[in-house]
Amino acid sequence: MPDKNFFSAIVDRKEGDLVVLEMQFGHEVIIPEIYCPRGIGDGSVLKISIEYDREGTIKRKKEIQDMLKQ
Repeated sequence: MPDKNFFSAIVDRKEGDLVVLEMQFGHEVIIPEIYCPRGIGDGSVLKISIEYDREGTIKRKKEIQDMLKQ
């Protein structure tokens, strides 16, 4: 599995300060509008990427282990 995935989502609607995205296979994802580019509206197509932060994960695990040792 690659460390980075790209896909598209369609803006279905805005609900206050939230944006409802229509994903593949009928899934919906709701995110705060602050994370979306300016100028989007109903029907806008967004390119989305999700990247695994290996270094951030290692750091986070170490922080949790350190907290549990205290």
